[in-house]
Amino acid sequence: MGGGASGLAAAVTAARSTAQVTLLERGHSLGRKVLASGAGRCNLSNDRILPENYHGARPAAFREAVSRFKAERFFSELGLLTVTEADGRIFPRCGKSQAVLDVLKAELERLKVEVRLGAEAAAIERAGPGFKLRTNKVPWKKEEAPSADEVLPCDRVILACGGAGYPQLGGGESGYALAKALGHSVTPLSPALVPLLVKDAAIKRLHGLRLEAGLRVLGGQRELCRSRGEVLFTDYGLSGPATLDVSREAVQALAKGPVQGSLDLFPEFSPQGLRALVAGRWPGRSKRPLKDFFLGMFPAQLSAALIDSLGWDASRPLDSLGRDASGRLAERLQDWRFEVSGARGWSEAMATAGGVPADEVDPRSFASRKAEGLYLTGEMLDVDGDSGGFNLHFAWASGLAAGHAAAS
Repeated sequence: MGGGASGLAAAVTAARSTAQVTLLERGHSLGRKVLASGAGRCNLSNDRILPENYHGARPAAFREAVSRFKAERFFSELGLLTVTEADGRIFPRCGKSQAVLDVLKAELERLKVEVRLGAEAAAIERAGPGFKLRTNKVPWKKEEAPSADEVLPCDRVILACGGAGYPQLGGGESGYALAKALGHSVTPLSPALVPLLVKDAAIKRLHGLRLEAGLRVLGGQRELCRSRGEVLFTDYGLSGPATLDVSREAVQALAKGPVQGSLDLFPEFSPQGLRALVAGRWPGRSKRPLKDFFLGMFPAQLSAALIDSLGWDASRPLDSLGRDASGRLAERLQDWRFEVSGARGWSEAMATAGGVPADEVDPRSFASRKAEGLYLTGEMLDVDGDSGGFNLHFAWASGLAAGHAAAS
C-alpha cells in the first residue's frame, strides 16, 4: 500500500520473486514525492551512508539493511544512468526526477504488477492467515468524498504509506492508523527537514542570500545539535540543507520551551584563528568607516545586518568603537544568536520524525512483530535521515527488503 519510493521498490522486488502483486495508491499518479525530491532532480541516494545520518529512537537497528542496499546497482539494473556529486549525493545523470519514476513504472509494467490509482486503504483486518483490506475510491475532485470500493483478500501486506509531510503530494497519517489497527504503536510525529521561522529582523533582511555556514540549535544554553553547509536566508527565516538538518531537533525542542539558533559565518576557523584574522585586519582600517572593514569578506547586505545586530553605526571609524570591538566582532561572526519561533509545518516538511518503533519490526526483513504477514517500510517507521538522499535511500532499502521477504 503506497505508490511512493518504498512502495515502488517493494512492488518491483516482490514481483521479481514471481509473487502476484497489487499496488494501491491513494493519489491518481505514482511517485509524486519522488518527482518533487531534490528540486525536481531526485537526490535518490548518497554514497556516504553512515549510521549518524539517521535519527529516531533506534535508527542503528536498520544499519545492515541500509548498508546492504546499493542504490546505483538497483537503478542501473533498471536502466537508469546516475552521477555522484562531490558531496556524495547521487542523482539521475539526466538531472530529471521523471527518469527515476519512468524506469520504475516500466519495470512494474514488465512484471505485470496491477496498479490501482485512486484506491485508498480505508481499513485492514485479519482474515485467517492473511488479511482483508477494504478500499475506498478516491474521486478526482477534492471536494468530493471517497466512496466505498471493494474488499481485497491478501496473503501479505506491505504498509508503505509514507509520512505526514507534503500533504499536497499525498502525505498524511492514514498509514499509521492502519498500523495501529493491527497492534502497532506510533511514536509522536513531528516535521523534519523543514525550514525554520526566525524572529530576528536582521536575519529576515538577508532574504535571498545563500552562504556556507555552521548552524547550531540551543535549548536554554545547551547545544542540541549542529550542522554545516548551505544556509538560505528567507523572508520568514532560514532554509537550505544546513537548516533542514537541524530542524528535527529544533521542532521537538520548541514543544518544550524557547529555542535559539546560532550562525557561524566562519566554520572553517577556530575561535583563536578568527580573532587573529579580525585583529590583523583592524590596524590598517582604523580610520575608515566600519562598513569598509567587511569589504572583501561579505556581501554588503550581510555586512549591514551584522553591524545592525551589534548596535553599531556603520559610518563610524573603527578606532572609535572601543578596545574590545575586535573581540566582540570575532565572537559575533562565529556565534550570531537569534530566536527560532517555529517551523513552516507539514506542507514543507521533507520528512517525518516519529512512527512505528524500530523494535516492532524485524530489522532485516521489515516484517511486523505484531502481525504475521505484515511489513512496514520507509516513513512508516521511526527513522528519518539528514538531507542529501538519506531518506530516499532508506525508502528504497526498506522496500526492497520487505518486498523480497513478503514474496518468499
